[in-house]
Amino acid sequence: MQNNTIPTVQQEKDELISRCKAGDHQALNLLYSHYRPYLLNICKHYAKDNDTAEDLLHDAFIVILTSLDKLRSTDKLEVWMTTIVRNVGYHYWKHLDKEHTALQQMAGESQEITAESLMPDFELMQKLVAQLPKGYQQVFRLSVFEGLSHQEISRMLNIAPHTSSSQLLHAKRMLRKLIKQSWLLILLFIAIPTAIWKFLQKDNPNIEGSVKEARVQSLPQSTHIKSEAESAKNSSSDIKRDSEGFQHPSPNTQHLSTSVLPNKEEEPVRENEFTIKEDSAGFQHPTPNTHHPSPNTQHPTPNTQQPTPNIQHPTPNTQHPTPKPKTSAWKIQLAYNGQLGKRDNFHEATSVNAKSFSAISNILIPAETSYSNWNDYSFYLNNEVPPMDMTEETRSLMEIAASNAQINGGNMEAHYEHQLPLSIQLTLSRQLGKQFSVETGLSYTLLQSTSTTGSSAAYIQEQQRLHYLGIPIRMGWQWYSHKQLSFYTSSGVMLEMPIHSTLNVNHVVNDMNTYSKQEKLSVPLQWSTSVGVGIQYDITPHIGFYLEPSLQYFFNDGSSIKSYRTEHRFSVTLPLGIRFH
Repeated sequence: MQNNTIPTVQQEKDELISRCKAGDHQALNLLYSHYRPYLLNICKHYAKDNDTAEDLLHDAFIVILTSLDKLRSTDKLEVWMTTIVRNVGYHYWKHLDKEHTALQQMAGESQEITAESLMPDFELMQKLVAQLPKGYQQVFRLSVFEGLSHQEISRMLNIAPHTSSSQLLHAKRMLRKLIKQSWLLILLFIAIPTAIWKFLQKDNPNIEGSVKEARVQSLPQSTHIKSEAESAKNSSSDIKRDSEGFQHPSPNTQHLSTSVLPNKEEEPVRENEFTIKEDSAGFQHPTPNTHHPSPNTQHPTPNTQQPTPNIQHPTPNTQHPTPKPKTSAWKIQLAYNGQLGKRDNFHEATSVNAKSFSAISNILIPAETSYSNWNDYSFYLNNEVPPMDMTEETRSLMEIAASNAQINGGNMEAHYEHQLPLSIQLTLSRQLGKQFSVETGLSYTLLQSTSTTGSSAAYIQEQQRLHYLGIPIRMGWQWYSHKQLSFYTSSGVMLEMPIHSTLNVNHVVNDMNTYSKQEKLSVPLQWSTSVGVGIQYDITPHIGFYLEPSLQYFFNDGSSIKSYRTEHRFSVTLPLGIRFH
């Protein structure tokens, strides 16, 4: 009896799977209801609540029902379904853990800097979101702006829910970087003009004194003599004698020095009061008052001697020194920063990871995993990517991987071509003394690279353009100067911010373009330091040409983006420009 029961169960299972493959809805419902309790318990190990567990079970059953044709043996149905459920739960848990980590980092940053100070307005946020890749944009707008769940987004975009959560995670990371870069760019553009304006507003203490001295020296000599004579005249008292021979100060004497006046508490001397008396002949004579101040009262003694004015005539200087041309404390520099060397053109073994080709189908590749063989990558695309994620891009990658799997043992190789950087600088420098100076300004740099992965029959071509705007800060030391020629040494640092970075991706199979797209790259800030020795020749007092060979080092920015700078951390540059001073 027992031997007859086992084959019957197996036969029923084979029949059920056959009906499910044929699309029988009753069979699909029966399969779901029969295994649901067992598989739901597995999902609860990866989910914190029942609703999330139900979502994971729903996603797992979508994979199961759409992959039944790949099941080779029905006796391994339970093991096969359990593996799928665990993979779905594992991917969900991994991406959920990354999202929680990102949110904790954002929360930590918001504690240091308030949300009001860093969060841009709605219009700026829309512009920043528009810089995200197309897939990230769609998920971010539906999740954040419209408040949809990952389950709803998956149905709208025809993708798996865990793919939606993964894209949202990457979108938030990229957006956080863009917000930081936008605010840093705004602050630098405000700080640099403000610092320059403050330097320019510094008053020169010699200007006002030199102007006054020039005005005094420009007055004619007769004016000096006249003013000195009038001063001497006003300093003496006019003395007149009356008919009796007494000397009296004239009533016009109103400018007595305060140093000879008595104490303020004593009665002042009344000099100009007279009494009219008649003599025996009937004539009237003015007689001074008999009222005299106390003996302690000191009277000012009129000075009858006119002081001889000490008139010094300036000796005219017939030899006028030749005025030196005035130079501004600020110097403006415009330079082309040439790069010594040649463009990179080489082949190199490569591998595919989660960020390769900017492909959405590669997001599910674990962070520590990469495929260096086309056969392994083809297996991943055909077995690990959910059917819901089978987009035009994924199908094109599957075709390219299958074409290259039979070439060179399936080993991956890429052809890289990095153009020499193009850089232009506009800077201001100010003298801090006879030999030292400080310099800052703006620098624009363009980096162009092309990479081709695959063979001539089927390949993926990526063309990237990175535009940087930099703020250099350098110190200069002029150690030799003779006539129009000078030598100097400079050193400093520079911070470069990406202002626009694009990636054009093209899939080509048998000379036919099977897929194309353009993405905006999220590029981090770039720090560098440099030291150089320069020579300058002044063709006029205000214009000079200079050449400044420099050694520049670019620090690792932590990005996986390859460019000329990632291949040449140390670079020899040759700035050639013109200075206006």
